[in-house]
Amino acid sequence: MAAIKAAIPDACGTVRGGELVCTITLQPTPVSRIYTVRITYRHRRRPRVTVTDPPLALHPDATALPHVYPNGDLCLHLPSEWSEHMFLADTILPWTSAWLLHYELWLVLGRWTGSGHEHAVPTLSDRIR
Repeated sequence: MAAIKAAIPDACGTVRGGELVCTITLQPTPVSRIYTVRITYRHRRRPRVTVTDPPLALHPDATALPHVYPNGDLCLHLPSEWSEHMFLADTILPWTSAWLLHYELWLVLGRWTGSGHEHAVPTLSDRIR
């Protein structure tokens, strides 16, 4: 939590029972919206990152958000790209900001511009077929 607060001084969070729960605000670019994000982390597990406000919208042609897990957590990295020895402030925070930037571009372009594995995101035209 100390490293997160050093990076984002207005971050709020607690560590209880071995679990960090932190709320931060991120704005990927000066013209971007401001997002409220919750990070939940328990040692030796994958950090869980969820946008809590504003609700994430869909591109008009999409039926699902790209690069999210079924529970709504953001898909920020491949399993091999993050380990428990890394600071969340050095990895998860910038990766979340990058995800939000690619999300904003996806809303306009209809295609994911970030890296990572292709996620099958059905479009409305796919559903009609």
